[in-house]
Amino acid sequence: MDEPILKLILCWNYKLTYISFHEIDDVLWESIKPYLPPQKPHTGRPRADLRKLMNGILYVVMTGCTWKDVPSQYGSKSTVHRFHLYLCEHGTYQKILNELLNKGYDLKKIDFSHCFTDTKDIPAKNGKISSMMVTRR
Repeated sequence: MDEPILKLILCWNYKLTYISFHEIDDVLWESIKPYLPPQKPHTGRPRADLRKLMNGILYVVMTGCTWKDVPSQYGSKSTVHRFHLYLCEHGTYQKILNELLNKGYDLKKIDFSHCFTDTKDIPAKNGKISSMMVTRR
């Protein structure tokens, strides 16, 4: 868990770049853990390991890959994505960030210069429907 995962990407300026990804360490995990959903009693199928799922989400965020490219060591792509949606719907990310700020977590470890936006929630320019959105009949 100490070794970073390196991903080779082609940047917008066509330079090859390595992105280093480090999994959640024990100190950070203890801060995050109370905000995650509790494990249910042993009924039915066992729940996926929450730490692995969080590492899978961070892998997507840090490397910029798609959900289908999540390494299998973090769980299936659909499980990791579903857990991410759950955390979004319940405001868990904001709670975790507030906790880290209150504890004085070193925000220099978080690079806010690279942010990604899901464009499905951004309306088209002038409210027009693009040609790609029109269905053929």
